[in-house]
Amino acid sequence: MIDVSNLYIDHPRFQPYSLKAYLVAGLIVVCATALRAALDPWVAAVPWVAAMPFATTFPAVIVVTFLCGSAAGLFAALLSLLSAWLLVFPSESASLPFYQTFIFGIGSLTVAAVVAAMRAATADVRRLNATLRVSEGKFRGLLESAPDAMVIVDEEHRIVLINALAEALFGYRRNELLGQPIEMLMPERAREKYQAASLGGVIELDGVRKDATTVPVEVSLAPLRTEAGILVSNAIRDITQRRQIEARLAQASQAKSDFLANVSHELRTPLNAIIGFSEMIRDAVIGPVDARYREYGGDINEAGRHLQNIINDILDISKIEGGRLELREEIVSIGESVEACRRIIATMAQAAGVSLSINLPNSLPPIRSDQVRFQQILLNIMSNAVKFTPSGGRVSVSAAIGADGAVVAVEDTGIGMKPEDIAVALEPFRQIDGAFSRRF
Repeated sequence: MIDVSNLYIDHPRFQPYSLKAYLVAGLIVVCATALRAALDPWVAAVPWVAAMPFATTFPAVIVVTFLCGSAAGLFAALLSLLSAWLLVFPSESASLPFYQTFIFGIGSLTVAAVVAAMRAATADVRRLNATLRVSEGKFRGLLESAPDAMVIVDEEHRIVLINALAEALFGYRRNELLGQPIEMLMPERAREKYQAASLGGVIELDGVRKDATTVPVEVSLAPLRTEAGILVSNAIRDITQRRQIEARLAQASQAKSDFLANVSHELRTPLNAIIGFSEMIRDAVIGPVDARYREYGGDINEAGRHLQNIINDILDISKIEGGRLELREEIVSIGESVEACRRIIATMAQAAGVSLSINLPNSLPPIRSDQVRFQQILLNIMSNAVKFTPSGGRVSVSAAIGADGAVVAVEDTGIGMKPEDIAVALEPFRQIDGAFSRRF
């Protein structure tokens, strides 16, 4: 018995070119010829059927071609021709058999060629489908092994593939999402942002779960070029914990800034008194004072002002971190600001034995800046230059107009720093470690 469940156009039931295939072909032709002979009395009574000697063998050729292959089909056609010429045509007219034989031969060859072409095409399609199934299986495996929820959409934003993490994140089953627009996974306010996002970019928005709750997510978009068109990969990461950490860090930073500001303000009141009274002792304002006490008063005053500068820096940093530092822009003269800083630093440079020079062109135009902050920056840089330059060295300040605006340069012959140390030096209250630098 023939198992019809295994019949495929590209899988003949019997092995092509095998002895069994040719035997089956011969058996089918014999049966078809016997059927034609059994029907001969009835055929003779119907003229239009009598003119078709291959009425049973031509279908037999088609069946053989499908079951046993094209070669066996052609073999069946030859056997059919032979049986027709031996059993049927002797009773026919002289010209009709040749015409019918020609038509039967053309038909048999056509059947063999068409079936062979269909079988080859079907085999190619089957191989392609098998390859696609393997590729799809590998792709699904990659999706499932991804650390993030993955949603693949087509050019119309309709979901074509998802992984298990996406099901878990949004609470939907796979069949509930396939074919649906990805916009169903985000609120109305976020859809325009998603649609405007560029491929290769990363956006943050809120996602909507099946139970209507929202979750903050980060979406990385990437194009996937396929034969069917461009797909878009959406790598979706739940950033709830990151948002919570950021919020806690912001609260901690705000608390730190508030603490520093409060402590700094509390310290400035007694510090101002210390500075004021130490100046009175140093300058002998209320009467003659022993030289040693005047020297002590000067040391106390210098230390107090140093501490005052540190406190001012702490206040400024706390304002910057808290977003409360306001810049008051105005027209500022670079020359006047540099000269004001020079007068302040001159005494320090003279005491350290460092030469301080200013080289500014007369044609410098004014700039728009916060004068207090501008001079504060200049003072910090110039004082550090003097501080870290050994006795006998020099510090020079110059300025020029560049392509991007005014450039003020402070150069010194001090200890300098390595390129990798610059980032450390720019951090608040950090100093580069080193035997020489620690002397200052």
